[in-house]
Amino acid sequence: MKSKIGLLALMVGMLIVVGSSCMVVEAGIAVSGDLTYSVQNPAGLSGLVTPEFAMKLRIMSENSQQYLFSYAEPDYGTGAGLIHFIWQDAERQFTYAVAKELVESADIGIALHYISYPEVEDKYISTDLGLQLNFDELSWLRFGLLAENFVHLKLGETEADLPTNITVGVAVDLAGWGVVTADLYDAWDTNSARNLKVGAEFYPIDSLTLRARWSGDLGLGIGYKHQQLRIDYDWSAGDHQLGFGWQF
Repeated sequence: MKSKIGLLALMVGMLIVVGSSCMVVEAGIAVSGDLTYSVQNPAGLSGLVTPEFAMKLRIMSENSQQYLFSYAEPDYGTGAGLIHFIWQDAERQFTYAVAKELVESADIGIALHYISYPEVEDKYISTDLGLQLNFDELSWLRFGLLAENFVHLKLGETEADLPTNITVGVAVDLAGWGVVTADLYDAWDTNSARNLKVGAEFYPIDSLTLRARWSGDLGLGIGYKHQQLRIDYDWSAGDHQLGFGWQF
């Protein structure tokens, strides 16, 4: 017990010394039951087994900080649900998402966003639709699809439309030792922004997660879990992310 507490204290100390963070955008729209990935694809909420809270500090530069807060429950009465909030000087976003099992092999989720960009006074209401498929004969393989901004409404004097984007992805379970993911962003190439994101998580021991991802640059991360507490640190292109999570 003392060794576990010591390791946890050491990791917290290292993260505090770093003093800055940046959210690493990871591939994973086909991952189910993980709050981090479910913020991207609401269909993944269906795999949650306990209520969970998470908060993250993101620093994209010395003068640009972003704070993220998420709370999700596996059962809001009719399905899983998520509340997610982003705050920074240039952007404010509030998200409410719900998900449920559509049929035995398919989960569906929908996310409603209120988005505000105070510097340019643009405001939107936007909706994302997520889908995940998993078949019994291929239990180690999961498919995901995310339609971002497939319906959105401009508010106030806003002139610019939000781009509608389709992402397709897969997740491969490595027999409980980890997961490998690949997402094709802007799969239809409607925005001339097509990009392949690949990532991997490995679990050398129950309490430790090692992460890596590639999306034009390399990202690395580590997570430590002790009972209900989870602490994460991620690095990408000189930026950092510090995350804290609690499962109830």
